Amino acid sequence: MYKYRSIIENPEKLRSMTGLTADEFHALVPIFHTAFEAYMKRRTIDGRVRYCRRSVSYANSPLPTTEDKLLFILTYLKQNPTQVMHGHIFHMSQSNVSKWVHLLHGALNYALSQQNLLPARTADDLARRLHEEPSHEEPSREELSREEPSCEEPSCEEPSCEEPSHATKAPPFLSMTA
Repeated sequence: MYKYRSIIENPEKLRSMTGLTADEFHALVPIFHTAFEAYMKRRTIDGRVRYCRRSVSYANSPLPTTEDKLLFILTYLKQNPTQVMHGHIFHMSQSNVSKWVHLLHGALNYALSQQNLLPARTADDLARRLHEEPSHEEPSREELSREEPSCEEPSCEEPSCEEPSHATKAPPFLSMTA
C-alpha cells in the first residue's frame, strides 16, 4: 500500500506518480488541507449534510493524513487507473475509491480555484486571463523591425548571417532539447 511516508523518500517516484516535485507537493498540502477541512465541516464523506458530529480521521482510515489524501487524488488524476486498480494500490474497495475520488477531487478543485490555478475551461475565460496577466512574451517582429541594429551586431542582410539553403530548421519542440 502506498503511503506518503514511503513515497517521499524517493522524489523521483513522487514526481512520476503525481507530476509534482516534493517542494510543489508540500506547497499544495496546506491549501488542500484547508479546502478538505472546510468541506468536512459541512458534509460527510458520502456527501450528506453534517448536522451534529464533527469530522474525525480514524486510525484505521485508508487515508489518515492530508498528505496521503493528496497523494491519492493526484495519483488518480495523473495515472488515470481504473478505480479497481487504484483501490488495489491503496488497499480499498472500488466503492470506497469512488467515494474518496469524488470527495477529494472536489476539494482539490476548490483549493486550486482559491489560488487561481485551475485551467480556463472556455476560450472567453482564456482570453480574459491572458489579458489580465502581465505579458512575458518576446517582442513581435514588427517591434523588432522598428529597432535599429547596433553597430556591433551584423545586420541580417549580410551573407554571413544567412543559413545555408540546404539546412532545415527543427520543429520548435525539438529545438528546445538541443
